[in-house]
Amino acid sequence: MAECASRELTLDILDAPLSSVHRTQGRAVIIALDDGTAEARLNDELRVLLNDAACHGIKGYITCSYSEAPNVAEVLKAWRMHDIVDVKLRGQEGPIIETIARIKHEPPESETLAITGADLLFDEELILLKRAFGDCSSVKLVKQTTGSAKVYCAFASLLNSRVGPVPLPFFVKFDKAPKIIRELTNYRECTTLHVPFNQRPNLDHDRCLVGPTTGVIAGNFIEQSESLQEVVDRGAGRAPLHSLFEGALRGWRRQAFYASHYVFDANILQTMRLSRPSIYSPFRKARLRKRRAQNGPNCAEYSELESLLAALPPIKHRLGLTHGDLHGQNVRVAGHEAIMLDFASIADGPLTVDPAALDVSLMIDTRIANDDDWIKVAEEAYRVEALMAPAIPPRPEDPCANLLDAIQYIRQMAFSVQLTPYEYPCVVALQLLRKASYGGTGEEQDRRRRFAYQLADGIIKHIARRMTPQVEHNVA
Repeated sequence: MAECASRELTLDILDAPLSSVHRTQGRAVIIALDDGTAEARLNDELRVLLNDAACHGIKGYITCSYSEAPNVAEVLKAWRMHDIVDVKLRGQEGPIIETIARIKHEPPESETLAITGADLLFDEELILLKRAFGDCSSVKLVKQTTGSAKVYCAFASLLNSRVGPVPLPFFVKFDKAPKIIRELTNYRECTTLHVPFNQRPNLDHDRCLVGPTTGVIAGNFIEQSESLQEVVDRGAGRAPLHSLFEGALRGWRRQAFYASHYVFDANILQTMRLSRPSIYSPFRKARLRKRRAQNGPNCAEYSELESLLAALPPIKHRLGLTHGDLHGQNVRVAGHEAIMLDFASIADGPLTVDPAALDVSLMIDTRIANDDDWIKVAEEAYRVEALMAPAIPPRPEDPCANLLDAIQYIRQMAFSVQLTPYEYPCVVALQLLRKASYGGTGEEQDRRRRFAYQLADGIIKHIARRMTPQVEHNVA
């Protein structure tokens, strides 16, 4: 086509799967469907071709008639490719070529990269890794302790580097494509101008890639650090917690004080939609039903607990940007400085959400106490009175003093921003249900999450009995 020649693009007619040249140099693949051919052409062979193209960073297009466009779109949706393959009307090839000419050339897959430690990676993840580190001769992956995502520390050897072959370690995170896209968007929109550069990982954007079903994020690994959970358990949590709330989170939390529209007068569930147990996945709902059954008939079903919260009168509360998944492993500590990780769950919500999530996480995951000793500590710490006003500080000889001191500091951060004393107990109860909805590692963790459901049940019922239609606010 003349459009290709004028833009120095080469047009190949495919009669076989993509070749190695296509995978390393191709920018786009266009599937042109003649009238009446959509049903026959939209087969597994084409799906594999489009999937292969997307894995290698090659943009996909399908052109067809106006009448067949809806059917093509439905097939792409069934293939879960509706976000990565564009459907265009036949006759629009010129604008497509113009768009292709402007596409940034994606890094190609390295055929020579030596990889170790990638036993758990799927084929698509391996392709993304070979593309992300295509400028290297080798990369060694070391698995990190995480949740559902696959996170590694990567040690690479660079090719043709001006400085030398040994860069500082990378963190490499694989997850579902929508989650990676969301996290990259959150990095761009929410962290660059609002989280200090030394209190978050810094991304290597050329190594961040998205395939048809999976994506990868890479950036600088936080060396010589430990988890906030470990720091709190050994009694050194106060300085990092101050760094977290007055440093890393400062840019988000202060926004809620700059204008009156950040104050909402509404039921707490209205601004915590994603925390409603009713929107959990079927697996998490099933686990909550199991927790309730384990606790006996005195505990209500999660749907009843949510209904009790939904029936509470409106309360004023400050709304701002929240991390959304703040826990003792998502915060690293280097020296006395807190570094936040994992920005995939950023969302608007009450300012008390992050303190409550961290509060519950540090208690559930602590190693200071176990068995009945832990139950006693948690039962006392999550009395409603302790969630509404500062509690008596723990005595220094208390084995759990370090943990309780940290939790009291976190609650001071929550109390300082809430507008009614009922807000924090409600948010903590939702965080306890959230923890209960996930599986724990080992019998002790399972027991704690079962007890978390019981604690949430008690808090919600207590607040429902205590709260009156007219709530006295701390400020007008």
